[in-house]
Amino acid sequence: MSHPVDHHQVAIGSDEPVVVTEVAPEIVVSPAAAKSRSFLGLLKYMVDWYPKSYSALERRTVFKLDCFLLPVCGIMFFLKWLDQSNVNNAYVSGMKEELNLNGNQYSLFGTFYNIGYLAFQIPSLLILSRPHLARYFIPTCEVLWSILTFSQSRMENAATIYGTRFLLGVLETPVASGSLYVLSSWYRPDELYKRAGVWYVCNNAGVMFGGYMQAAAYTNLNGVGGMAGWRWLFIIDGIFSLPIALLGYFIFPGLPASGKPWWLTANQYQLAKKRMNEEGMEDSVKFSKTKIKAMLKRLFTNWHFYIAILTYTFFLSSGYPNGQMGLWLKAENKLGAHWTVPQINTIPTGVSAVSIVSTLLLTSLCMLYPLWVIMSINQAILLFACLCLLIWNIPVALKFLCFYLFGFTAPVTPILIPWVNRILRDDAEARAFTTGAMLTFGWGLNAGFPIAVFPVVEAPRWKKGYATDLAFIFMVWSLFTLGQYLEKRDEKKAARNRVIDEESKFNEEASHVEITKVD
Repeated sequence: MSHPVDHHQVAIGSDEPVVVTEVAPEIVVSPAAAKSRSFLGLLKYMVDWYPKSYSALERRTVFKLDCFLLPVCGIMFFLKWLDQSNVNNAYVSGMKEELNLNGNQYSLFGTFYNIGYLAFQIPSLLILSRPHLARYFIPTCEVLWSILTFSQSRMENAATIYGTRFLLGVLETPVASGSLYVLSSWYRPDELYKRAGVWYVCNNAGVMFGGYMQAAAYTNLNGVGGMAGWRWLFIIDGIFSLPIALLGYFIFPGLPASGKPWWLTANQYQLAKKRMNEEGMEDSVKFSKTKIKAMLKRLFTNWHFYIAILTYTFFLSSGYPNGQMGLWLKAENKLGAHWTVPQINTIPTGVSAVSIVSTLLLTSLCMLYPLWVIMSINQAILLFACLCLLIWNIPVALKFLCFYLFGFTAPVTPILIPWVNRILRDDAEARAFTTGAMLTFGWGLNAGFPIAVFPVVEAPRWKKGYATDLAFIFMVWSLFTLGQYLEKRDEKKAARNRVIDEESKFNEEASHVEITKVD
């Protein structure tokens, strides 16, 4: 609505003030841009982040979100994966030999991380859903994990690695699940998928950068200060992380209900909130027993919760890259190959390169084509790669290709989680609880999955691992497709109910008119 503004002026020849009322400009949400499925239309949609159909105010508002919110979420996610993946790089770069690690201890590094990660998922998302805490929660966790990253340079045995990995899992929890929750609270659905894709490739960039950083540390810092190159990796990592964590206190906006961030004007902030309200995105409400019971009843008696959890749980263990390529290259040396330590660190970064390209491409297609079509193409590629590695006795070039094709696991998260946030947009707490539950169950299975089906002692040919992955990939496709069908069914039912309601209202008004005429 427009708001009148009164200004008092004195008319000539009179002592009486004359009130002149000006109308402030109305804040209007622009319609979504029209989209074309042609090749040129696709290219335009990928690069046009600020459609001409948007007003100047809305373009400026979204631009500021892209300059402040998206980068800080992306950089924090980059650092999370840099921290998480560097233990894998360190393991193949001298840590195994220096600390006398053996057996499946390598797999247990991920297990302890996952235990901490899954234990704090739902609590962290519920904390993040509180507007007065959201703005400071993620930066605080990042400061603490940055300090812990420095301490990893002093690890002396497997037990200290297990402890630090568990704590890192706890502290890094809000960045992964929380970032998408926050992004989906500020961006409209037609804007979110592209930005979720950009945010998610920061994960792959972190893994990729970590491989090159470890190679550089091994080559240039090994022995400096009496420390091995793998120890310097964690110090460098901490130097990157801590300043960014502190910067988060000044830039990260929290939720729209957290209050106006300093980098938005009053009109831009009001528009940002109005945009999401018109999309049906509800703000958080104060917790109460009644609210919690209503939320849980809504989740447990509808399909959304179960489809979301099962799909993500199967996905997280279905061909998800867990360092298999690096272990394969290291094993090849025993068969006569000559891969150096820097090569073992850098060659697998090609998986992350594929992840970046596939994620940017497929998330851009999400608003042009049905989600089930995009997911079907993605899962078909993973099925092919997994089947080839299960056969194993294939040309080396094809084996390299298959490992790289596992990079197509990356687009699943920035497609699946925004979709879940969209179908639960009318309940902020339900969104937070479901997203947290997805990662809790997903990482709960993944905590023991590498040990059970991808044990290091069976490297590099994991028959039961790839056979299990085949079944899981099929389940991801089946469950996601079922979810798409159920969503369309519910939308048609809601549309029919709206028509019935409108007809009933029209008939009631017509009856009232007839009665009035008779009277």
